Amino acid sequence: MRDADPRRRVPRTDVLLADPRLAAAVDRLGRDRVKAAIVAAQARARAGEITPDRVRDAALAVLPAATPAAVLNATGVVLHTNLGRAPLSAAAVAAVAAAAG
Repeated sequence: MRDADPRRRVPRTDVLLADPRLAAAVDRLGRDRVKAAIVAAQARARAGEITPDRVRDAALAVLPAATPAAVLNATGVVLHTNLGRAPLSAAAVAAVAAAAG
């Protein structure tokens, strides 16, 4: 009987790294971290803790979710310094009046 041993069905590392969800994790977390999660999940499958078809999900489960990206909130600069209420020059007032009709 070929493939009688379920450990032979454990997916290869390169196949798992090509999976879209794990590839996205590589972009976010780095290849080494994702590969370590995959190798650990493969070891669990070989030990019989999980089935071979659960290796991808087990690797994804130990990886952190998407982290928030750092952003710069500069709205306070405009509001706090009253730059939003700066007086218009005479030329700007005339241009606004001309545009308004």
